[in-house]
Amino acid sequence: MTTKHYKHFAESDLGEGVVFMEAVGDEIVRQVEVYGSTLVWCDQTGQSDERFMLADQPLSALGLGPEHEVAAAEFEAAWSQAKAATSCP
Repeated sequence: MTTKHYKHFAESDLGEGVVFMEAVGDEIVRQVEVYGSTLVWCDQTGQSDERFMLADQPLSALGLGPEHEVAAAEFEAAWSQAKAATSCP
């Protein structure tokens, strides 16, 4: 299956931000949310903030297209930052 990475606008109780998603096929497997200086990560094993959960809808239901795709390196940079910000390896 193909792995793709996406970035899109988001809003939460923390304000406006962006969400990075990693999808394998039609399933979201990792996610990073960035709201100002607050970074949150989620994957299939858990999340850094219980208010933010991994997307439970298939990629095809989220309305993300080629215009939302980003390079794997951009996703990995956001993932590393979020993990470091929450003191997780």
